[in-house]
Amino acid sequence: MRTVPSRAPERQSARRGFTLIELLCALSVLAILAVAAAPSFAALIASQRVRSASLDLASALVLARSEAVKRNAMVSLAPAGAAWTAGWTVSAGAETVRSFGPYGGLTITPSSAGGLVLGNDGRLTGAAMTFEFAPSGETAATTRVCVQVSETGRIASTSGACT
Repeated sequence: MRTVPSRAPERQSARRGFTLIELLCALSVLAILAVAAAPSFAALIASQRVRSASLDLASALVLARSEAVKRNAMVSLAPAGAAWTAGWTVSAGAETVRSFGPYGGLTITPSSAGGLVLGNDGRLTGAAMTFEFAPSGETAATTRVCVQVSETGRIASTSGACT
């Protein structure tokens, strides 16, 4: 008589991890979400760049005003280069107190050419100025910030275009 070898019961190995198909599906969903989120993320970065530069200008104006009063001398705030996007410096005479910038990807439009000079009382020696910050090439007023400096040296920052 012939005996048939008995088969051992097949054990199902415990499978852990993902199959290749599951992994590809997850990666394709992730890629679709990334493509959908990229434009809004770029807008967020542009608006934060505008906000950061406008806050730096307001900070520089406060610094210039306090240095003018502290030193009992005239202090100037002027662009570091040909345009305000190259940054700006706070100077007391020949001494540079602090430099800010440069600011790429922005358009900074002052109401008048040149810089500001603050007297020893913290007031502007010239007329009031406004600075409009916007992302380069952006026409929407919602992403703009307006920084205003009055003759008394008071600083006000508002969202939107300068009026």
